[in-house]
Amino acid sequence: MNVLLTNSTDIFAGGEDYVLLLARHLRLRRHTVHVAALPGHLLLEKCAAQGIPAVPVDFRGMARVFAVAAELRGHLRRLGIEVVHSNANYDRTAAALACLRTSAVHVAGVHSAHSISHNITHRVRNRWLTARFIADAPAIKDVLVREDGIAADRITVMAIGVENSPRDYDAAMRQKTRASWRVAPETVVVGNVARLVPFKGHRVLLEAVARVVRVRQDVLFPVVGDGELQAELERQAGRLGIQGYVRFLGFQDSLEQIYPAFDVYCHSSLEMAAEAFPIAILRALAAGLPVVATEVGGIRLMVREGVSGHLVPPDDPARLADALLRVVADRELRASMGRASFQLFTEKFHAAAMAENVELEYLRAAGADGGPPKGQVVIPA
Repeated sequence: MNVLLTNSTDIFAGGEDYVLLLARHLRLRRHTVHVAALPGHLLLEKCAAQGIPAVPVDFRGMARVFAVAAELRGHLRRLGIEVVHSNANYDRTAAALACLRTSAVHVAGVHSAHSISHNITHRVRNRWLTARFIADAPAIKDVLVREDGIAADRITVMAIGVENSPRDYDAAMRQKTRASWRVAPETVVVGNVARLVPFKGHRVLLEAVARVVRVRQDVLFPVVGDGELQAELERQAGRLGIQGYVRFLGFQDSLEQIYPAFDVYCHSSLEMAAEAFPIAILRALAAGLPVVATEVGGIRLMVREGVSGHLVPPDDPARLADALLRVVADRELRASMGRASFQLFTEKFHAAAMAENVELEYLRAAGADGGPPKGQVVIPA
């Protein structure tokens, strides 16, 4: 099929990583794939570097959405696009409108458990201009049905997938990255990869770190990501006296070089709706890491309590610290949990399986599976 993946955000985080991974693996399945994003966006740069055709579109300004849709429609016709798969709210509307008066169908990817019906245009889009909805987790589907009134049979819950690196590459990157951090072999490195924004729970994480280092000093907590809270979090680390144990590394473009340096992965998010299915945790599974995380959103689907890691309530630094200490203190436990994480990844969360499942959804949307298209419905007068 000829597919256009769209993403209208101005950041590069889990949702944008999903688009890149999906594009790569759909191409491996011999589909023609283009990616549309803001001009100059890192996503387009990454696509171009991998030979994935990029379509710059200025997805900005609510008053411009119809003009953006018209521009996008021109690309659909020029490229012969059959399926448009949107991945954020602005491009969801623009893509749905763009498919009008073309042969393309619109498939909406929904990556957070928030309502997607904020105005009449959204309600029209959801009811008549979207063939299928792909939700990352059951909690998202629940919101789409309960709050947005979308029929359950138009929504498919589909796990996100990621890739893993060869073991020899991981071993080399572990040695290289830890050497660059000047980390002693016996130091237990507990990594966190997340934007520095309130719902990611970094304030709680730092409180937990302060509790951990009272007991164990052979630890290091690299925090990978940037965002609005960076200066505040650095000040908090200073007040807690943990500057020597926490390193704020900022945005890192080569996460495949970072994860192998971790011994444990920790995710401290607070908000259920925004953490439907964090790719950061999936990357930890692919790297064979034990995971200590808060039990919000779809995270419970990604961690087997006591087997591949520990789940704790959100906003509870004492419980988070206790769980971290149990894993940090036991090398054999870390090894067994890491093996369980990797097994879970191979069984459920590989990008190749994700692309195969998405392909089936495209066929269903287009009616190519033997059934009628679910979306290209004439809007009643």
